[in-house]
Amino acid sequence: MNKIQYHYTNLAKQAFILTLFIYILLRFLIMMEIIIFKIDKYYEATNIPLTLLLYALLFVILITLFFGHKFCYSVYNENSLTYYNRLLRKSRTLDLTQVKTAVFDTMGVKFYTDEKKNVSDKPDFFLPFFRDGIIQALQIDKFYKKMKADEKVTVYKTFKVLPGYSNKWKFVAIAYGFLAVVTFMSCATPLTVVIVLFQSH
Repeated sequence: MNKIQYHYTNLAKQAFILTLFIYILLRFLIMMEIIIFKIDKYYEATNIPLTLLLYALLFVILITLFFGHKFCYSVYNENSLTYYNRLLRKSRTLDLTQVKTAVFDTMGVKFYTDEKKNVSDKPDFFLPFFRDGIIQALQIDKFYKKMKADEKVTVYKTFKVLPGYSNKWKFVAIAYGFLAVVTFMSCATPLTVVIVLFQSH
């Protein structure tokens, strides 16, 4: 069995999610100090169950975003391709021996089992390039060569550089890097509040 996995988009995005997690964690610590120390005015105005539920939801969302690229993957052999989504607990399988056309497009690979279908039609099976991350270049290249070697399959490729790996994505990394720095700097205020509240009680 061969595997096709996903990789996080870039380190800057991971750094941004991590700093956002730290920021929310600091705000959570402030809320916990308000609850534990029963700080006047703030404690009475706090809906404790709803607040804890909200923070738990935020932590789950951030952890899911940080590790999101690991939830989806595909496995294939000579006869079949199976796409898994562990987060939704779903999977789809394609019989590769029935494939007539494979289109490596900008968003993923489209498979058609009917020769009469046009490549602009809805595919019979779709393998996405992006799932909270980008597809592993070497693994998808190996799969592309396998499909190309099959004389029964017509293979098209609509790009020169694998989507997610071109230079234009560097601007996305810069944007995430900027957001990470801004978020990290914003951590100073809640960190100070956490320390002050702890020292005063």
